[in-house]
Order: sequence, then structure tokens, then C-alpha cells
Amino acid sequence: MLFDVGRLLHEEFLAVYRAAAADADGWEDAAVTTARRVGTRLATAKIPLEHLVVALRSTDRLLTEAMLDDGGDARALAAAGTALAVETMAAFSTGTGTGDGALADALLGGSATDAAVSPFYTVVSVRGALPERAVSAFRRRGPVLVATSGHLLLPMAEAAALPLSQDVCDELGGEVWLCVAERPAARIPLARKEVDEIDALVATLGRPPGVYRIDDMLFESAVMDTPEVREELGKVAAPLLANPVLVETVLALLEADGNRAVAVKKLFIHRSTIDYRLWQIEELTGLCPVNPRDLAVLGTAIAMSRANALG
Repeated sequence: MLFDVGRLLHEEFLAVYRAAAADADGWEDAAVTTARRVGTRLATAKIPLEHLVVALRSTDRLLTEAMLDDGGDARALAAAGTALAVETMAAFSTGTGTGDGALADALLGGSATDAAVSPFYTVVSVRGALPERAVSAFRRRGPVLVATSGHLLLPMAEAAALPLSQDVCDELGGEVWLCVAERPAARIPLARKEVDEIDALVATLGRPPGVYRIDDMLFESAVMDTPEVREELGKVAAPLLANPVLVETVLALLEADGNRAVAVKKLFIHRSTIDYRLWQIEELTGLCPVNPRDLAVLGTAIAMSRANALG
């Protein structure tokens, strides 16, 4: 080995940590530029991956402790350490011919725990937006790994990923759905499974564009997993499914979050027409679609029936 990895990282990253500690403007861009340069250099030197991971963790600990002793901003320092590690690993993987897609794929597959640079990851699925636009929007806000499956990995807990994802969703605009799920680094494959299940429910139920997590779909998810409840919902859905107009009305009301005025505009009908349809739905099913809980049950019954038809 021609140089010490830890020493190189310390020398290259020191300025970024100092800027982050002072919360100086532009440290985020400096972190990306520095990390990509360092990652490429280490890949060219054929440094073993395990050596790089150990050196990244050690360097982060030493520099963070030093900056905190001088009164540095702890939150900014944590963000700087994560950004530097993720971008270095991505550039290193690309330089070794595997690409950051392969690194993300390995993490999603549970085979790259040792390469994890964050204790928690939030997996994000994107539907309705061009992949390049979504990735670019996320990268302007922080580090992200992109899997070949299209899933994104944010090296942060869900509490931090949610507002960030909402910002991205707002920026992208239009018909865009983001689903998020967090897990510890060793359990990332479970997060991927969760976001795929959430997205399937959101799509089947015709939920409006936005950011979704499992907490938003607990009722629907539980229903789908309970055979006895599915059977009862099938009975509820049967008379409704025989009338496509009423199904369309339920889905429009769901998309409007129960707001009849919004649903009327979506359906291009008169207010009295939707009132009559809602009365019909209640007569057929015994459920009142203007009641949020009953509306959720109706939507889930429709989704379950559609899923059964496709399966």
C-alpha cells in the first residue's frame, strides 16, 4: 500500500469537517466533491473495501470528537460524516467497476452489511417521476444510493427522510408517489419489501400523490393479511363492484381525502348527483362513505377485490 488510508482521509476530510462544524455555507457541496475525488483515488489504488470501511469509521469518530471539543455543530458534523462516507463509497464502488448501483443492490440484498456507513437506512420507492429527476432532487438535499431496481437508499432514519422526501415530492410535482420505510443496516431487505407492499396498496386504492409510510396504511395492510376479514370485505364489495359508477365515486372520494367538493370536480358531476350516489352506496353496503372509517373500508374492499382478480 503506497499510503495510509486513514491519514489520507483525515487530511482530505478535515476542511469539510471544519466547515460543517461552523455550519459554513457550501460545506455540503465540498463534501460531495472531496469524497468523490478520494473514493476514485482509493479505487485506483485498489484499496480493499474492508480497509476503507474501517478507515471511514475511524476518521469520522476522530474528526467529529475534535470538532465537538471546539464547540462544533453536532448535527452538521453527523450529516457531514454521513455524506462523506456515502459519496466516498459510491465513488469507490464505481472506480472498482461495481458501481454505486451494485453497492445499493448488495445492501438491499443483505450482503453488504460491513459496507454500511449509517446505522439506519430509509428505502424509498418512486412512482410517477422520471428516475433521473427524482435522483437529482434527492442528491441536491444529501447523499443517496441508487439501486438497479430503482429503489433509493437514504443513509438516515425515517424521521429525517420523511420531510426530505416531502420536499422532493413537492419539487417534482404532478402525479408522483413516494413510499418510505426505515430499517437498521442489517435489515434493509425488509424495508424494500415494506415499501413495495405500501406502493402496491397505494396504487390499488388509488390514493392521491404524496409520501406514504406503513403507518398511513396500517388498516389496509392488516385487512389484506386477515383471511376472515377479507371474506367479509368480499361480501361488502360484491354489490358495489356490480356498479362501476359507484366504484368510481368511492375511489374519487378516497383520492379527495373524503372532500366531496373535490370529488365532484374530479368526476365532473353535480353536487346532488354525488349525494345520490353516496346514498346508493350506503344502501348497498351498509357503510357510509362520508364517514372516514367506512370510506377506508370501502376502498380496501375494492382494492382487495381488484387484487384477487389480478391474482
